[in-house]
Amino acid sequence: MSELLGRTFLRALHHAGQRLLHADEGPDVDDAAEAAIEALRHASSVLTAGRNEVVITAGEAGFYLETTLLPHASTEFDGLLRSMRSRGIDTVTILRDASRADLADLAALVAGASTDIPAEGTVRLNERPHRPGEMDDRPVSGLRKTYADSLDTLRSVSRGEPLQLGEVMHVVDGFLADSSAAPGPSLLLATIQNHDEVTYYHSVNACLLSLAFGRYIGFDHDDLRLLGLGALLHDVGRVVIDEAALNNPGRLTNEEWAQVRLHPQEGAMTIMAAAGPGQDIAAAVALEHHARMDGGGYPDLAGRAPHTFSRMVSIVDAYDAITSHRPYRPARTPGEALAILLEGAGPQYDPNLVRLFIEMMGMHPPGSLLRLSDGRVVMVVSGHDAVLVRHPGGEPVDPPEPLSVEGLEVEAQLLPADAGVDPAAMLETVEGSP
Repeated sequence: MSELLGRTFLRALHHAGQRLLHADEGPDVDDAAEAAIEALRHASSVLTAGRNEVVITAGEAGFYLETTLLPHASTEFDGLLRSMRSRGIDTVTILRDASRADLADLAALVAGASTDIPAEGTVRLNERPHRPGEMDDRPVSGLRKTYADSLDTLRSVSRGEPLQLGEVMHVVDGFLADSSAAPGPSLLLATIQNHDEVTYYHSVNACLLSLAFGRYIGFDHDDLRLLGLGALLHDVGRVVIDEAALNNPGRLTNEEWAQVRLHPQEGAMTIMAAAGPGQDIAAAVALEHHARMDGGGYPDLAGRAPHTFSRMVSIVDAYDAITSHRPYRPARTPGEALAILLEGAGPQYDPNLVRLFIEMMGMHPPGSLLRLSDGRVVMVVSGHDAVLVRHPGGEPVDPPEPLSVEGLEVEAQLLPADAGVDPAAMLETVEGSP
């Protein structure tokens, strides 16, 4: 069974749980919960097709489908994994034709909306634990492990725990060590998204992009550490914003917009309260990453130019936001994002840094999905290096085949949803590629 099946089920489980948490907030929310449960039922049917039952394990290394490790699903749904383990859920056995009611009970339990699940139903907990020797113990990418650690560090702040800059710096050091050989794998991982934890995943992606950017410019190790610290914490102030404001698909009210504009100051104060010698530059990045080169943006810097680190994070912040789906607008392709940055160079973004960022990312940034004139779809790994992911007829290439995009006729750049390919899921396939 492929990781795609496991990821599809876990995504449906996660979304159903989140909707059930808010199901009593009105008829529209209740309808969304019903639709999410139906999507979970369908994902369960696909997962168990041709089998009497399927076991999903929430292990220390990640999620397993039967005995097969699901590395990308474990990163994408790291919060779900930690939630299940904190509730003592080691395995979930899903029987064929699992009932809608039992699946809804499971979703409510893993989300914390209930405390129990009926025994002897079509979904059962901790009934079939696998022994350690039976499990797939292939190593998980060091980048993925550090990514998960960084998410947990950010979540601790949202829970009201004091910000520990030593822990954050440890994460940055891990990223520096794991991505020292080549930027390609870290830039691929920086395409990962989670629509229910946008701020956390966006912050980590901004850190990965900033570290690659700083390396490209030629920063030394000490500057890279401080740049990474600022990038990882640039949006830490958003934890004080009402979630409704962040996820509002329409025009914000004056009150919601005021909350959004407040997050740079809140983030800077949070960092300053925890900063040690030399770490206050991270507070400047949090304060200034929405300031424009023409003096606009927010907050008003009273004519003072943003720090170089802030200007760099402003660019990668925008790039990741543009290429990610948001409730108020669809995602754009990497090529479109670079064009938007170029259009804003001067008034909004530092033009010299925009030029360098575009040089680093290239015509087709890592993770770009390209449809060729012959109908094949390739994913760019780094520079001219790519892998073939779909045949002309649309059939997936398993495993992806390496090739060079140099000299190939590119017809269009595709969004992951349109190509049916998740670039970050390819990390283990291409990690270590030149």
